[in-house]
Amino acid sequence: MYANGNALISCCGITLPPLEASEADSEHEVKIETVEDESFITINHSMTKQHYISFAAFTTSDRIQIVKFYPEGNAETRMNLRGGGYLYFYCNRHGLMKQKVRQSRQGGQRTARS
Repeated sequence: MYANGNALISCCGITLPPLEASEADSEHEVKIETVEDESFITINHSMTKQHYISFAAFTTSDRIQIVKFYPEGNAETRMNLRGGGYLYFYCNRHGLMKQKVRQSRQGGQRTARS
């Protein structure tokens, strides 16, 4: 579920507070490589049943791409990153994080920067 503005979300009759994304840190390092006409995104993070990345979402002013991850899998995916935007991802222990993604001027490479 996603919204382009404020949303009131509840589960089992309990209103959930909005999440504020913090900047990605060294424990949640994002690596982006260009592969053919897409970007291969890797989030350097453990993926155990107790501690894992649940999803990644790339957002721009007019698009959103979401990929679900599963414990004991890899936190990596291919996405079509057009223009600049933010990569959001959710760690089940540390919460929602974000990383700014910019297109560099050198061969269309993507960079993940705070």
